[in-house]
Amino acid sequence: MNFIKRYWFGGILALIVCCFLLLFVLLIVSPKQDAQGRGFVKCTQTLISSLSECDRKIFCSIKAISQNTLCDITVVVDGFQLWIDNKQAKPWSNYLFEPDVTEDSFFDKEAIEDYLKNNPNVKDEMIRLNKLRKELEDEENSQTINKEMLPE
Repeated sequence: MNFIKRYWFGGILALIVCCFLLLFVLLIVSPKQDAQGRGFVKCTQTLISSLSECDRKIFCSIKAISQNTLCDITVVVDGFQLWIDNKQAKPWSNYLFEPDVTEDSFFDKEAIEDYLKNNPNVKDEMIRLNKLRKELEDEENSQTINKEMLPE
């Protein structure tokens, strides 16, 4: 009993920190994209839109991050509740799953295949372009330095 009297506050804080560390690990290993918006994906999308609306205001940003944390906790608690109600096989099935990623319709498959057929060695082409970019930057920097060193 004396142990509880001495260390109750530290124990509660340790429990809270452990819960947030567990939530942090779950967020790291969970899918980041899902076409169906399952798991933490909807919370993250809400966070992004809220932060973009905040326009760098500190209290608005803190509020958005706090709401995101509550949303993440709600996802974990809902998963546990669904597991207790026998609506899912495991408590983590609603946030640790195989994501449903639809193909990006922004890029045309035929155009990509045509490009790869005409340019079979894309990696070497990117290395060559990167070298050319560096040469241009170095030339521009040397011209800037020479202009600055000239007296007016």
